[in-house]
Amino acid sequence: MAKTTVAMLLALIAMRYSTAAAFPYSDFFTPASPQRLGVTLFASGIGAESKYAATRAGFQLEQTLNPYISVVGRVSGYQNYQGSGWDNPLTAHPGTRPRNFGVFLGGVDLLPFQGTSLTILGGRDVGDSDGARIEGDFSSWILLHSRHPINVSFTDDHFYNNGQSSGAIDVRVVMSSWREVTWLLGAGGQLWFNSSLPHLQKEFGPDLGLFFRQWNLSVDFQAGYGNSHGYGTIAVSHHFGWDEQ
Repeated sequence: MAKTTVAMLLALIAMRYSTAAAFPYSDFFTPASPQRLGVTLFASGIGAESKYAATRAGFQLEQTLNPYISVVGRVSGYQNYQGSGWDNPLTAHPGTRPRNFGVFLGGVDLLPFQGTSLTILGGRDVGDSDGARIEGDFSSWILLHSRHPINVSFTDDHFYNNGQSSGAIDVRVVMSSWREVTWLLGAGGQLWFNSSLPHLQKEFGPDLGLFFRQWNLSVDFQAGYGNSHGYGTIAVSHHFGWDEQ
């Protein structure tokens, strides 16, 4: 998945700048103007019949350095209630009690051109999971200035606590955009694997996303079927940003 991300990013860069007159990234060493500090609060939950249930909440800080790079720090807390699933770094199933752990990540957000972001993070878990982890998050908007832009995104994780790798992918289209809310429809799912599993695990289903402009608030739903049988997810995020003089 990491190789796919890099290949997609290089291809998109080549296409965007194939007809550009100016040398790309000639302002790479110029500080962003204005520089911007962002804070994102997030929470999510997943349930998969009687096999897996977990919740997550936290915040992310992002500070621009130049027009193409930002520094990112993320703090989140997880609670796993039962079973094993795609975002589970635990070495054993939670069993009869919830397992709690915190995650501390830091890295960079690469912004090669408008509408595309590649965030690379590394850090460590503390608590019931206590191993290192790495994560990559990719998002790109296609036909950004059309009536129905398309967003392609995926996340790739590796948990050193139990050797599991997982990924989540989504493809969504802006169906309508009003002054109050933007509606997105699409499909997505999750993949995960470790040495104790007989084969690649997967689950897929339709997506619904709502973005409330007035509050800079996103609410996303997904439901579907896979190796964990029927599942459902919900994610909420709220972004704040300030220009720095």
